[in-house]
Amino acid sequence: MSVIRQCPHDFARSSGKDAEMISLISVSMLREQSVCCVRSVYLLSSAWALACIGCTSVSSSHHAVPANRLDPAIFSCSKENLSPLPFATLGQPRPQEHKIGAGDTLAIYVFGVFPPGEDETPVQNRTQAVNQRYYPPYGAEIGPSTGLPIRVSDNGTVDLPLMEPVQLNGLTISQAVEKIRSLYVEKGVVQKGRERITVGLITPRVKRVIVLREDTPATPVAITNPSLNKEIHRGSGEVIDLPIYENDVLHALASTGGLPGTDAKRELWVIRHNGSADYRYINADQLNTMVIQGMVGTEKSNVIRIPLVGCPDQPLPFRAEDVVLEDGDVVFVPRRNEYFVTGGLLPGARIPLPRDEDIDVLEAIAMSTGSIGGPLGQSGAVLSGGRVGNLKEPTRVLILRKLPDGRQLAIRVDLDRAMQDEKERILIQNEDVVMLHFKPSSSFVYGFFNWMNVTLLPSAFVE
Repeated sequence: MSVIRQCPHDFARSSGKDAEMISLISVSMLREQSVCCVRSVYLLSSAWALACIGCTSVSSSHHAVPANRLDPAIFSCSKENLSPLPFATLGQPRPQEHKIGAGDTLAIYVFGVFPPGEDETPVQNRTQAVNQRYYPPYGAEIGPSTGLPIRVSDNGTVDLPLMEPVQLNGLTISQAVEKIRSLYVEKGVVQKGRERITVGLITPRVKRVIVLREDTPATPVAITNPSLNKEIHRGSGEVIDLPIYENDVLHALASTGGLPGTDAKRELWVIRHNGSADYRYINADQLNTMVIQGMVGTEKSNVIRIPLVGCPDQPLPFRAEDVVLEDGDVVFVPRRNEYFVTGGLLPGARIPLPRDEDIDVLEAIAMSTGSIGGPLGQSGAVLSGGRVGNLKEPTRVLILRKLPDGRQLAIRVDLDRAMQDEKERILIQNEDVVMLHFKPSSSFVYGFFNWMNVTLLPSAFVE
């Protein structure tokens, strides 16, 4: 039996190597445990973050109404379906004969009396226009008249020689001639059968009104980006004299630039000059209440709203006498201030809405980012980064809409379904808030892939 003996020196050497190996193994095991712990903590924190994101997405859209379940009739009429107002209703009918009133300038001739001792009939030529911007279209509006000029007083009377003031208010020209003839014959001033009396109209009375417009005045047209929000704006105002029977909204617009431009609302307001009116500061709700009370009441309203477009088959919301303007009345053309706001994964912006066209949710996303696909579709920069979780665009849209009664309605839109279902492509309205998100399941999957890309997968494999 052979006994192997180990030298004490060799034993000491082997013991040192074992101790060194054990220490290396211990360090390696500790390093692996620390890495696993770090990965576990990272995984748990990522899962917690994803869970929070998912819960937030669920909670924010859980009570939202799916867009395809909404009845379009509950909202206002589509802009593209609005019908223009018959613009003739903004004017007033002209009577067959002019009726004399306070402010008219007449030419009256009574042979031998007015003017006295004149054998020849005087002729009056009117060459000065009432309003140089508006008149005359073809020379003087009124032709030459025989007689001397005389103005109808505020109480509707004229002063003639050898006669008390003659009331002519509301009479036609032919009726005025007959009345003056009968009065002079009754007084014995003119012999019956030999009277020569003429009455003509030199200048009709006018109504001075004020037109205030917040749309851009008639300037050279400049093409601008419709998504730009122009904060600098300049309106215009004019004081105009409108002849009687043309003192209406139609002629006021025609003489100050025409219909409201695209930067103005398709409506206008008539504000009456009434001494008994309450001109304190009022908000939009109080103003609409005044308009409604004037429509249903018997008294003439001091504030009248005249929409220039409306839904088909709806009656006109104003009366024929509402478009007639009197001295001191104001015609106001308000500026259009219609926007929608973007948020979420969309760039935060306040984007103007087109005035005459409708835009749906897909078009709104394209206007805010330049791509229907949202932020991921603008360029290849996102895809070039190689993130696995960024290969799919977000498909959840949440729209916050303010209702007429002041409440807020949350509407949920599925962009994947919107590509196939027209009902899902809801129209965007004024003051809508459009927010783009990932769906909760998509948020978890994409976040998981992004975490895998960062922590587990080699960068060479990803690239």
